[in-house]
Amino acid sequence: MDLRTTVTRAATGVGALALVLGAAACTGGDDEQPTAAPTQTATTSEAAPQPSDGGGDVTDEDLTAAADRFIEFLQAMDDGDWDAACTHVLDPETGTAPEGERLQLCAERGEAVMGEYGDVLQPGTFDDVDSSMVIAQEAGDDTLALSVAGEPMDIPMVRGDDGQWYLSIPF
Repeated sequence: MDLRTTVTRAATGVGALALVLGAAACTGGDDEQPTAAPTQTATTSEAAPQPSDGGGDVTDEDLTAAADRFIEFLQAMDDGDWDAACTHVLDPETGTAPEGERLQLCAERGEAVMGEYGDVLQPGTFDDVDSSMVIAQEAGDDTLALSVAGEPMDIPMVRGDDGQWYLSIPF
């Protein structure tokens, strides 16, 4: 299986994570979670995130930082380090990464959900994912849309109160 197929299958697993966690959300309601506009597909031949269209306060550096954080998230998932993966998910109660019981809840749900996708998420799946494969673009409503190896992700990123970019996945 080639890298593109592996990444596409893994991206499907990540998308499933978002859907399942969203269905089991305990964050208090949809009004706390921003929604993403439709994503735009990017190709792997694009070596850097697309420039900002000037529609907000998002800079090219923000787009790069968001893509890098998403890669960190994928690598933490790949390593089975659910606590680390959850530090890349926004806790709407705090506006930053979850801590304490909320971190534990996120990690437990992530591990349980992704355990069902063991055939997709094998150790080392994301080892070769680099910044040329992940594209972040403005999606409106203060969110960023992501694509991995040209496959759009249905997981928006939002800026936390600490200025970091986080995945908007209810848990």
